[in-house]
Amino acid sequence: MRNTPIKQLFYPFAFLTRAIIDLVYPPLCLLCEVRLAEGQEQICQPCLSSFVLLGKPHTEFSVPHDLYIHQAWALFDFDENVKNLIHHLKYSQRRKPILRLLDHFEKSILKQLPSEPYDLVLPIPLHPRKLRERGYNQVEDMARWLASRMGARVDQKIVVRSRYTQTQTKLNALERQKNLAGAFRIQGSPDLHNKRILLVDDVLTTGATSNTLAQVLEEQGCSQIDLLTLSTPRLSHA
Repeated sequence: MRNTPIKQLFYPFAFLTRAIIDLVYPPLCLLCEVRLAEGQEQICQPCLSSFVLLGKPHTEFSVPHDLYIHQAWALFDFDENVKNLIHHLKYSQRRKPILRLLDHFEKSILKQLPSEPYDLVLPIPLHPRKLRERGYNQVEDMARWLASRMGARVDQKIVVRSRYTQTQTKLNALERQKNLAGAFRIQGSPDLHNKRILLVDDVLTTGATSNTLAQVLEEQGCSQIDLLTLSTPRLSHA
């Protein structure tokens, strides 16, 4: 208890407070704040329908050296809806909206991905310190959703983020790569020889984080490492 962050101690109270508020006041859409219709959760139908599915592979990476990602997809345009959704995922303990969005576009999303199955779906891991602060990995639910529909399994213990890195927002591509050096390591002795891996993250900026992890996985014998993210500013039309 002594080492538990104060913010984490308040998570149960935050969920309880939100439940009480929802009983007293009609729940509103997280994105437009319009009252939700009966049977709708977190996001209203008009907002769901306004998300723009990109529907094409992502090929623009700004990594200074070798690229270890074989194929990549960014699902949605990086517009205000996506920005707001990601903010809620990271900072307000709202986890259901991502599942509602994925369910709404399920057929279109799955059509984008290869028919050949993956062995593992891996959410990009958070450092334990960041995980304690946030309480959960914001892309874990997305990874589980994908795995359940692709006949793969999720394993969050194979790779750990062993070094806490500074925020990469203001770093260029080379600085990001240096910042991530040694950030990931394989835990235990998993058999990854010839395994096909799908990495999952929320936003693809330069690709430095996912590519650093992909290099670690390739060195363990993985035959293919692909990446799927919710969105990317690089393909944005907003």
